[in-house]
Amino acid sequence: MEARKQRQRGGQVRAVATPASRTVAEPGNAQRSSARKPAARVTAAPAIDRTISVQIAREVRRRILSGLYPGGSQLLQDTIAAEFGVSKIPVREALTRLAAEGLVELQAHRGFQVRKMSRAEARELHDLRLLLEPRICAQGARLAGSADHQEAASALAALNRQVAAGDYDDTGELNRDFHLCLATPRLQPVATELLTRLLTLSQRYSQIHLTVPGRPERAIEEHNAIFMAWQKAQASRVERLVTRHIHDTREDLVTLLAFDD
Repeated sequence: MEARKQRQRGGQVRAVATPASRTVAEPGNAQRSSARKPAARVTAAPAIDRTISVQIAREVRRRILSGLYPGGSQLLQDTIAAEFGVSKIPVREALTRLAAEGLVELQAHRGFQVRKMSRAEARELHDLRLLLEPRICAQGARLAGSADHQEAASALAALNRQVAAGDYDDTGELNRDFHLCLATPRLQPVATELLTRLLTLSQRYSQIHLTVPGRPERAIEEHNAIFMAWQKAQASRVERLVTRHIHDTREDLVTLLAFDD
């Protein structure tokens, strides 16, 4: 059959559509061109959860380092979530972050708990620091520029203020920050990453170490001497001073934690 038939009317030719020329909609294809469904949007997780998890991690870290949550304490997600008025999702994220730092452990059938302190761990941590930190800090002294000197000076000033005031809640973190500055992190990123792990695990030990009579004054004196040599790029002297500093700290802690054996 022809697509169109022509009819003659008044000398003009008109085109008339026949059934074969009409468009027939196939099943499932109706109005395909005019009513396409928009692509499904993927909604990102609310940013507030991440912000809250950081805040929760900071507060739980502070409580662990201050001794409010002693080693072996269970960290119940339901209880923490209720305290902060949030779901368990940001709480779990915060505790997982602290587990990566070595302050919290996840045990089967028991959940999260604060990592216990021990004389054996204190000795191991400081033995490892003795292997790495003196050389890293000596090399940091050789590499550091004026901006690095300013950053370390600020970290030292903050640490000394806290120690002199006898407020030890944040001294572990401040001590870590100062020691990391001596590595000149921007020029020794891998060494800094290794040292960060050791210093983070050492934070609680650094804080209880300050309870030894006369130790706060010694800490200020030793840190000042290390910084002065480091700022002057006296690498050999930095290595000796850092070695002695870590060694004496280890010996004090071994005595202080003798009850663990």
